[in-house]
Amino acid sequence: MLRYFHTSLLFVLSIAVFTATAEAATAIKKWVDANGVTHYGTSIPPEYIQKPHIELDRSGFTVKEVERAKTDEEIEHERELKRLREAQQRAIAEQRAKDRILLNMFRSEDDLTMSRDGKLEQVNAQIRLKKAHVERLKGRLATWQSAAAERERQGRKPTAKQLENLQELEQQLENGYVSIVEKEANKNRIKNQYAYDLQRFQQLKSGFRASSADDLEAPREERRIIEVAGAFVCANEAECDSLWKDAKAWAKQHSGTPVEVVGERILVTKAPHARDKISLTVSRLLREDVERLFLDINCHKSVAGKELCETEKVQGLRDLFVSAMRARAGAAAKPSVLE
Repeated sequence: MLRYFHTSLLFVLSIAVFTATAEAATAIKKWVDANGVTHYGTSIPPEYIQKPHIELDRSGFTVKEVERAKTDEEIEHERELKRLREAQQRAIAEQRAKDRILLNMFRSEDDLTMSRDGKLEQVNAQIRLKKAHVERLKGRLATWQSAAAERERQGRKPTAKQLENLQELEQQLENGYVSIVEKEANKNRIKNQYAYDLQRFQQLKSGFRASSADDLEAPREERRIIEVAGAFVCANEAECDSLWKDAKAWAKQHSGTPVEVVGERILVTKAPHARDKISLTVSRLLREDVERLFLDINCHKSVAGKELCETEKVQGLRDLFVSAMRARAGAAAKPSVLE
């Protein structure tokens, strides 16, 4: 009896499934042809199968609306849009994690300021060491140049060893100045990053929470050439070649001491022996195919000399130098009226 019941149930279910399938197969389709005429039928002509159409049941009610088939370009566009949205959501999640770290690391704005000042002082200490090393190198270079000049006055050419030493010292000086410029650029990066962190910290403390692309952290520009006071970035080697003579003339004009060393890529004026005098060094610095003209300022080694170096007038020489090089570069780039 039980087996008969199961068999009957399966039979009834099979009939129901068959009926539903048959009804679906014979569902009425509604479509519009190229002339705007509406058609009904159990099947759609092949040329309209990819067009929008509607399926109706036997009572005439809509059971399904079929949109037109998307083009390959539309499908790829949707996929790309989906990828971008997913990437944005990941970026927002990562930003929220960074924000939590920022709140966990610092309890107040003063903590952030102290952290920034500590990092800046570390870099400043490294710059002081580099500058001391550069001053020693300049002294050695002056000694070697004096010896070579003395031989020339005696009618003798500098020895190969003297020329080799001069070239090596110039390269060491260039490397030293490159290091100083890069550390100054690093200071600017630290200042910019902490300025952003401080602003972000204030927002987070007021209840702000990243929820869109506009709330993401400002993009990093680590590989961008950051301008440093006293450093003019040449567009190319040819521009530096054309400006080098002007750069040396500018340093001679604005220095308070006479020229002591002139090399292929550096000019050094004598260290000041009076507290109210300054000396200038201008050099061509090359690193990773980027060349700069860099002006360095030195003052008398005394409290008064240090105070002079920190004045706005003396520090402003760096900006004046860069402005002068920029003006000369711009003038050189303008075509002549006779051309």
